[in-house]
Amino acid sequence: MPDLETPYSQASFPNANYSDIQLKDRTISAVITERKEQLDAVLHEISDLETVMDSIQNLRQQLVGEKEKIIKSINLHKSLVSALWRLPTEVLSHIFRHCLPEIREFNRLKKPSVLEAPILLTTVCRRWREVAVTMPSLWCRLAVSVDREGRWKRLIFCYKLWLKRSRGCPLSLAFYSCNCAYDWTKILCFLHPHINQISSLCIDLDYDEDQAKPILDVLGPALQELTIFAWEASDPDLVRSILRLSTLRSLQTLGPSFDVELLSLFNPVWARLTNITINMDESDTVLHLLRLAPNLCSVHMIVLIDEITDLELFTHTKLQSLRITCEEDFRSTSRLSQVFDALSLPNLRIFEVSGEPPWPHEKFKAFLTRSNCPLETLILGAEVETEHEQRAEYVSLIPSLEIVVSEEED
Repeated sequence: MPDLETPYSQASFPNANYSDIQLKDRTISAVITERKEQLDAVLHEISDLETVMDSIQNLRQQLVGEKEKIIKSINLHKSLVSALWRLPTEVLSHIFRHCLPEIREFNRLKKPSVLEAPILLTTVCRRWREVAVTMPSLWCRLAVSVDREGRWKRLIFCYKLWLKRSRGCPLSLAFYSCNCAYDWTKILCFLHPHINQISSLCIDLDYDEDQAKPILDVLGPALQELTIFAWEASDPDLVRSILRLSTLRSLQTLGPSFDVELLSLFNPVWARLTNITINMDESDTVLHLLRLAPNLCSVHMIVLIDEITDLELFTHTKLQSLRITCEEDFRSTSRLSQVFDALSLPNLRIFEVSGEPPWPHEKFKAFLTRSNCPLETLILGAEVETEHEQRAEYVSLIPSLEIVVSEEED
């Protein structure tokens, strides 16, 4: 380091006479000139050092990049030893299909999530992504969410890519509105190339009950399943839209309660259906529906019956699955007793009942005897009060019968 001390360095304040003092033949001006030269030299050394430091930093970044590549290569080669990596594509595809979220009751689909298949499968590794993206069956279910938050532009790209990956396979779609009306102009714009793929549609109309008609009127011949929540079933335009769905085989209506008159409005539809979920508020509506729908294989009745009427015995030869849910405000033994007294179901294989205490044991036994059906499974809800001895009597009638008693939820 240069010696920077001079006699002037010790001065506590400027002295006018210093300008005339000589220091080894050098003036103060010479000292300043020397210091400037020394400063330039130090700045040059700093610049050289910064250049070296930048080179070291660049070298470090290169080494970090090399380290990441090496780690990636190690993981890749480790995965080659993994049994999962060696699985044939066909086996991996089969596993992927079982990773899909379950379809909830009433065909309610879960909204896409990066934490669930199929999106999650595309983030594991390159091979999994390649397999998942090329599997149309992983991309055939989509729940479309519509809200007021202006997210549509961001979501529309994802929806288009999702449907493109379905590659023409039958689609199951669900539409959920978050307190706003559906903008069918925008929705149908991205759906248009896939209209003829839609085989199952679930639509929630909590906000506007007139909003189903625009999409029902453009659906193609592939539609087989329709689920509608909270709609005015007697709306003439909506009825006409549903009547034109000639390929419809499953109809679930959650909201309106059907009576005989309302059933008649849909009369041509019932004969084509094999699966129905429906609310009913009169005892004779049950039998009237079964008469109008001779091809039914599965029925879920949500009954609100609070009347007792005389019903004539009716036999439905094709019904295989019957589920009855009794609304809490209308629980009564007499309702199920009426149904059991009036029905004979010789082909019934699955029977489920919930929300009906107390249980009409003798009427049910008579129903089983009369139907002489190959009942395989009897599912009793937690509210259904039956004794072990009663259930044993059902098994004595049908030895192969499996009885499932649901546990009460906390």
